[in-house]
Amino acid sequence: MSSHHFVKEDQEPAVLIADASAIPFAVVEQLLEWSPTVVVLEQALDSVIAWGIKLDVVVGHLQHEEELREKVNDQAPVKILNHKPGDDPLATAIYFLRAGRYRAVNVIGASPSDLVTFIEGMDVVCFHELKRWSFARTGIFEKWYARGHSLHISINRFSSTGLTDDLVTAQDGLVKIEASIPFWIGEDYS
Repeated sequence: MSSHHFVKEDQEPAVLIADASAIPFAVVEQLLEWSPTVVVLEQALDSVIAWGIKLDVVVGHLQHEEELREKVNDQAPVKILNHKPGDDPLATAIYFLRAGRYRAVNVIGASPSDLVTFIEGMDVVCFHELKRWSFARTGIFEKWYARGHSLHISINRFSSTGLTDDLVTAQDGLVKIEASIPFWIGEDYS
């Protein structure tokens, strides 16, 4: 972290963990570098506690509230958000972040299709099935890549510069992808 970067509290992307086994912990450590708000879904809680990181919010089933409080007691204060049977805990977590005016979130272990219905107005990066998916909510995506980098795009109709027909970067430089609707762009990570 360089000394000339300043991040105001709650401006860094929150980290939402739906499945702790979805990415290597080394990638998680990079996401935690700026001390973001960490939100964990109940099914990932035991694994995340084993990592030894500080949690801020746990989203769990209403009937499990006392058990969840006991698990995170040594990390107090931790906010427990309850959801009712049949409610989507992922939606509960995103709505919490939106209510808190978070503009960005890194989601670990949920597929882009699980998120698309309730992420309006947020910058979202999703780590799922060994890919880092970025949501191009404006229909435009631009990023510099080295030559030979493979990309995955969630839609069929788009225009691009800097990509071959099989979605590989043609040379070192800026890649631009445009579409008439929001889309997800995926890249392999290591």
